[in-house]
Amino acid sequence: MKQRLHPFVRPLTFAGALPFLIACLLKLDGLQLPGVSADEWLWSYTVVISAFMAGSHWGLALRDEDPVALISSNACALLIFGLAIWLRDPLGLLLLIGVFVAQLFLDQKFKTRSTINNRYWRLRLTITSIVCIFLTAYLMISIIAD
Repeated sequence: MKQRLHPFVRPLTFAGALPFLIACLLKLDGLQLPGVSADEWLWSYTVVISAFMAGSHWGLALRDEDPVALISSNACALLIFGLAIWLRDPLGLLLLIGVFVAQLFLDQKFKTRSTINNRYWRLRLTITSIVCIFLTAYLMISIIAD
């Protein structure tokens, strides 16, 4: 399996974490964007990222012919969608972090099978950690602000 990542993968992946930082800044009132609250920003972007990751996992699961990964990819996307609709509160944020960690475990499964390479796995581990740190910060800001 090819171990190199396309040169765009790392910068685009890190850029994908920036909206989580922006959500924290919005929640702290350190940044204002017209027509959007911090919660709308965070939850809308989370649904986008979850769908993106679910699609990635779906494609890998199809390649591996793995029914558990197929179901898991959809379950994660639907869970985040449900949280975004019905549970935009501290508990929802905790569960959201749990879903992102679950998606990371799915990637670990793909790494074990050599469906993804070590470099991509390390990148996913790093980015998921960063996103979970931002989500935890957002959760703490939410608790303190409310």
